[in-house]
Amino acid sequence: MGERNILLLLLLLLLSFSGTQSHTNLDGKVFVFPAPSVTSYVLLKPTLEDLLRQLTVCVSFYTDLTRPFSLFSAASQQHDNEILLFKHSPTEYHISVGGQSLAFSVTDNAYKSIRQWETVCMTWDSVTGIVQLWQDGQPLPRKGAAKGYRIKKDLVFILGQDQDSLGGSFDAKQSFVGEMADLYMWDTVLPPEYLRSLRRDSVPTPLLDWKSLEFEVKGNVVTECALQ
Repeated sequence: MGERNILLLLLLLLLSFSGTQSHTNLDGKVFVFPAPSVTSYVLLKPTLEDLLRQLTVCVSFYTDLTRPFSLFSAASQQHDNEILLFKHSPTEYHISVGGQSLAFSVTDNAYKSIRQWETVCMTWDSVTGIVQLWQDGQPLPRKGAAKGYRIKKDLVFILGQDQDSLGGSFDAKQSFVGEMADLYMWDTVLPPEYLRSLRRDSVPTPLLDWKSLEFEVKGNVVTECALQ
């Protein structure tokens, strides 16, 4: 085994065994990210049995940030942006699959009279390359990326930071500050009726399930009861 592969294996083992580990039902709970940081995030541990040919990722969040921040990041040895759900500005999301990035223009919740929780879902299908972004149950115009690609299995999944290398190279100016909840990920593209209504019943078993989530908290991230 080469030196680089040995170092990557040690990194994955370190991420797996350090920190506070939990596998629990987070219904009615939120992750609170209190401050900008390069050390605070949530490490997720889905079980991937095969390369990903489709995916759906959904998450809800509450923040007053107007600068760029990362919600969901999955990196591999080949690409630091195997999967990335990133809010670039109040009116633009960036989504990456297999290292290819797309920009989506969205409604700015900051202009509303009362700040609100926002729910976003992204989907991707390898066969067509079609990428969808749904904001609060409303679809944005579909775009395309990584047609024919297969997402790797050797992934590090992180909430609240953008990985610029496998499991690290974080930037505090891109870290999430606020509250996050209701994270789900599937190895399929959910039908529009589920994405539109944000239903979680009668859908395939998620790879990441907020009601049975295996995770580790790193740094200053606090699990609290939801206020809404």
